[in-house]
Amino acid sequence: MSNLYKWLMEKEVDENKVLLTTQSGSFTFKNITDEVDQYSEVLNETGSVTRKRFALIVPNVLSYMSLSLAISRLNGVIIPISPMLRKEDLTSILSFINPHFIFSIEQHNGIPFSEIIHEWAKEERKETVIFTSGNSVDWNCEKISGEKRLDEQNEKLDMIGCTSGSTGVPKGIMAGQEFVEFAARALREMVSMKEQDQFFLMAPVSGLFGLCWLLTAFQNRNHITITESFHFPDMMDLMRKSQANKLITSPSLYKAVYLLDQSREEKALKKIEFVSLAGENISLDFIESVAQVKDCTLTSGYGLSEIGAMMYTEKDIRNGIEWTLVPDVEYKLEKEEGAGELHFKTKCGFMGYYGNVQLDKEVYHDGWFNTGDLAQLTPEQKIMIVGRKKDMIKKGGQQVIPGEVEKVLCQHPSVHQAVVVGVPHKIYGEKIVAFMTAEKELSFIDITSFCSEKIARFKVPDEFYQLDEIPLIQGKVDKVTLRQRASEYVK
Repeated sequence: MSNLYKWLMEKEVDENKVLLTTQSGSFTFKNITDEVDQYSEVLNETGSVTRKRFALIVPNVLSYMSLSLAISRLNGVIIPISPMLRKEDLTSILSFINPHFIFSIEQHNGIPFSEIIHEWAKEERKETVIFTSGNSVDWNCEKISGEKRLDEQNEKLDMIGCTSGSTGVPKGIMAGQEFVEFAARALREMVSMKEQDQFFLMAPVSGLFGLCWLLTAFQNRNHITITESFHFPDMMDLMRKSQANKLITSPSLYKAVYLLDQSREEKALKKIEFVSLAGENISLDFIESVAQVKDCTLTSGYGLSEIGAMMYTEKDIRNGIEWTLVPDVEYKLEKEEGAGELHFKTKCGFMGYYGNVQLDKEVYHDGWFNTGDLAQLTPEQKIMIVGRKKDMIKKGGQQVIPGEVEKVLCQHPSVHQAVVVGVPHKIYGEKIVAFMTAEKELSFIDITSFCSEKIARFKVPDEFYQLDEIPLIQGKVDKVTLRQRASEYVK
């Protein structure tokens, strides 16, 4: 039994208290622990699972949570994988993490996961135990014969959070009990968690952020409602039925729900008193769009998957964004032409990247983690996030921070939303491309003139494109797609 499992189960609770609600139903502490017992029996029948890696592609949150707890109970390693992945990204991650066991839905959103996984396993020619289900409840087991996979040697490793990586190369973030406990303390601080609070999580639990929220609420014995579908009617219907008073989501998702809610007689957000926003920068357009929200405090949190939550806003963001450090967190800025790379030192228990010591060395030095974000200090010595270093555009030897340009564009009275990206240019190295949304057709000559009055000429976008909507992926702006579009447009 892992120390993480002991920590999650140590707090006493009425076993009939409802702790989890999803589109599939509401579940008590006893419902959850009964499921954990059943999964533990199933896993024990396969032999020893200690230090074995378990890939989980399970959209049903009760099954996903119960499986995760059972795996932790038996000293296995949990590896959540998003059910939104396509074949190439999925097989790339599976080859990277080399799982002994795979639990997967047979198909989801038209993607034949069972077929893809079996095909991958047979090509690997390594011993793999595959559980598949049409409903994430009733499981069929098949064992693929082959070369045995090596067990994990790190006794403190409890989970690996995987992404397909912004470069297409999979990235695995190793985490253990220390990481989850630090995340729980930070999340409690961010939302002023109280015993009577009920939460609504509008974020994928297959990511470390969502999983840590799920485990934090469970360990604290708070009722949490989690959407299994990111189809807006499904989310809003679940929210209308929920008694949650605190909402955790991204700015884009909150804005969409709020705007859709205006045309509904029965409001989905009527019981929400507090919102914690994460995953994206807070734009001027967002602030303006939620200016009329009443009887609700809107806050924001800042963090990274690797190290968890680092900062949060104590006051409503509509009154200005002032970051407060999470307890036991230090920061420093390494200056670079007015903005500096933001580094944090914490007690989060960062264990490094799975199978990538070189990446560890690039981002982690003497206890300081390089976030890759650019920040400045205000005259009051408050931290102000201005962009990502990897998003920085280098045009003709000059550095341009997209966030600065986006802020100016959103100040134009006709522009609702703006996203700025850089694309290769034979002479200047990169050129600046702006995508915008608006209710009426924009005059790019007018916008060029508007920008020229507010920022240096070299920062003014070279190309402008108006879209009906900005593409999103899991609630965040999809800059990869926008860069691809920009490259095609400017050819």
